[in-house]
Amino acid sequence: MYNYSVIKKIISSIENQPISVSQWLVGFTGIVFIRFMLETLSSPSFSGFIPSDAPTLIHYFISFLTILLGLICIVRYFVKGNGNLAKIALFGLPIIWLGPIIDLILSYGKGYPITYIFDGSRKLLLDFISFFGPQVSIGLRIELLVIIFSIGLYVWSIRKNKINTILAVLSSYIFLFFIFSLPSIIYILNHGYGNVMQFLSAIISESNIAYNTIDATLFYGSSVRAFELGFDKLLSQISFILSFIFISIWFWQTKKEKLFSIIKNSRPERVALYLTLLALGMGYSFMIGNGKINSWIDWLGIITLALSWYGAWMFAVHTNDVADIAIDEVSNPNRPITGKVLAEQDMSQGAYIWLLISFVGAWSAGYYPFFMNLVFTAAYYIYSVPPLRLKRIPVLSSFLISVACLSTVMAGFFFLSADKTFRIFSPLVAIGILVIFTLATNIRDIKDIDGDRKEGIKTLPVIFGKNGKKLVGMFFAVSFLLTPIFFSFYTLYIVAIPIAIIGYKSAIKDSYDEKIIFRLYFAFVALSVILIGSLSWLANFI
Repeated sequence: MYNYSVIKKIISSIENQPISVSQWLVGFTGIVFIRFMLETLSSPSFSGFIPSDAPTLIHYFISFLTILLGLICIVRYFVKGNGNLAKIALFGLPIIWLGPIIDLILSYGKGYPITYIFDGSRKLLLDFISFFGPQVSIGLRIELLVIIFSIGLYVWSIRKNKINTILAVLSSYIFLFFIFSLPSIIYILNHGYGNVMQFLSAIISESNIAYNTIDATLFYGSSVRAFELGFDKLLSQISFILSFIFISIWFWQTKKEKLFSIIKNSRPERVALYLTLLALGMGYSFMIGNGKINSWIDWLGIITLALSWYGAWMFAVHTNDVADIAIDEVSNPNRPITGKVLAEQDMSQGAYIWLLISFVGAWSAGYYPFFMNLVFTAAYYIYSVPPLRLKRIPVLSSFLISVACLSTVMAGFFFLSADKTFRIFSPLVAIGILVIFTLATNIRDIKDIDGDRKEGIKTLPVIFGKNGKKLVGMFFAVSFLLTPIFFSFYTLYIVAIPIAIIGYKSAIKDSYDEKIIFRLYFAFVALSVILIGSLSWLANFI
């Protein structure tokens, strides 16, 4: 009884300790990096290289995060709600040091391989029955046993229900086995040939992972090392998507009102615009005969890239809302901070989550998307946040948004393009995107005229007063009229002229509605695609 009460006091102390998102992430990273070092000593890579490269480290990082978030969601379901599980999980995380330490002790310093399970369907069933099977090292199996036992003990201490505890333990085991069996599951679901590693090596080499990751690392001169890096990327993408799902579930379970407010505040029209730009970049790579989608792995990469861009945009939204509180009190009183749904500190801390999602997802997609993601994030950051806060400078502020748009298009383009040299992307198209969006995006300032005027931000509508909306509307119309010129496709004027006229009239209306502007963007894209597709179809019959 005494020991039990001590454990309860320790848990209570952890639950009552204030921990911010950034502190949690730093603590998690520190614990995981110590595990990296211990595992390097106990389980060297197959190629013999120290796994200190970014692809390996991010793979390990996101894999541990996926496991932790998944277990938190499972445990929370069986204890019927506990908002402090993330804190408890963080303090219990050093358990992951056990596996490599035990392996080193049992092997007299030589260590044992710590790896995933690479077996076909029959052996995988035996692995499940025999608690992860012989491929998983003794130390790791003991570590997993301690984790599962700790989950059972915690659920029992909360619910005092045997069936609930058994189900929590069984669910945790199934989830952990699923994570460690991912290579085997991929092999089985795809009716793989040969052994698991041969099959994975073949499908990775045929996918865009080979172009986005491995080509840049051939100086290692090892096909084994190339496979390791490709495998890291594949598992990183799977783990990234799973982590995104788990963290969404956790927020849904613990902070539903705040989650709804964040989703509502995401500016869905702008999200759709940037995802459309990603798709257009991919489409452009196909138009010039350089795009490539060979398998489901490429679609996995596309999902990863889209989620990373959503994270980048949400980071921009959060930092912008923190910097624009005074403006939003006048122009956007329903934003999360001005509406008192979220505190300024909540938005600042939430930005760290989105930034992590953004960078990890983009890195998992490939080197070029990661670089473009950095450009996108940098452009929006210096646009919104002091000391630069360049949104205060007319035209320059719109130019930064055009840079973000160009980086989005190029991220989609170079993700699918087999040729990674910059010369493959037309300079005229790049200049066109910059000019078009520099002109067009001034229209965003119309809805914030009162707030910008109060804060002394000199946008075009503020500077030119009554004529400001007309000037912005003219720029918006001209941006559509320039599109056929920059893309050297003058038939687009069939679409561009009516859209430009409607856009100008929409901008100068007294009752300005921003949603109409985005509908015009999407209508222009859709009609242009239909026009190009129709002309291509007709060309086949001429």
